[in-house]
Amino acid sequence: MRVTVSAVLAAVGLAAAGTAAYAVAGARGLAVAGTVLAIAVLVAARLAIVPAAPHPTGRRKRPAPGVSAEDFPAFRQIVADLGWAGASRRHYDHVTRPVFTRLVGTAQADRGISQEAAEARAGSDLWPLMDPSAPLSNNSEAPGVDAATLGRIVDRLERLWSGRDGHD
Repeated sequence: MRVTVSAVLAAVGLAAAGTAAYAVAGARGLAVAGTVLAIAVLVAARLAIVPAAPHPTGRRKRPAPGVSAEDFPAFRQIVADLGWAGASRRHYDHVTRPVFTRLVGTAQADRGISQEAAEARAGSDLWPLMDPSAPLSNNSEAPGVDAATLGRIVDRLERLWSGRDGHD
């Protein structure tokens, strides 16, 4: 009941103010009264908004910085290089395989892995596709490497980096 009485009183007050503004200044007075009314409604709405509860630690969490592809040019280059793998064997050997051979070489140097151990961990089926010493193909008619095989190569490279032998 209290809300209804307040709403009726507010409506009567607004009507009286609008009538008085029109009587004093005509249409301009009515426009000014409407503008003042709109501002009053906005201020009242702003005051009615309940502020957010403070963060439990007393500090607000900073928003995560915006990240874009431009922040990681090496990643973009690797994605582009992997995209050429399926075009032909020449494209794979000249564009994509160097990415894998750099990773194999880095893993060997960082982990002290011999060429034989790297080959054993990669597996005889995939080693020719990442062997740094294998000759490059110039045959653009031969099929490239499909996405499933690329996924297996990445799995074997992870095995090479982790030192796991694949029997887990």
